[in-house]
Amino acid sequence: MITTAGLRNGFWCAVALSIVACASAPMPVDKLAVAKTSVERAEQAQAAQFAQVELNAARTKLAAAQAAADKRDAEVAARLADQADVDGQLAEATARAKQQEQLVTDMEAGLRDLRNETLRNQGQPGSAVPQQ
Repeated sequence: MITTAGLRNGFWCAVALSIVACASAPMPVDKLAVAKTSVERAEQAQAAQFAQVELNAARTKLAAAQAAADKRDAEVAARLADQADVDGQLAEATARAKQQEQLVTDMEAGLRDLRNETLRNQGQPGSAVPQQ
């Protein structure tokens, strides 16, 4: 048997559930801050020069995350902030790796020049290298 009190309680439960379902998740302020820091670290690592594609992806996703947060869409903002964070970390790592590659290339070129200079000097008269 369905009573009036039962119907009333059921109605209020339905109202409470719809309020909970419609309640928005809190804005991902921490995730946005982490993503922003990742992008800034990538910029400091000269990602604009060495990892431009990755840095642009991070910047684009960070801007989209901020726009979603401004529209109060917490779920989308959180997802995009996470993606921007990962892209920023990738941009930083890529930039640092390419800088290291460039350093190795420069050092190898310097060593090659030194070897060539040594060989040239050894071939000239009066430039005997003392033997041990």
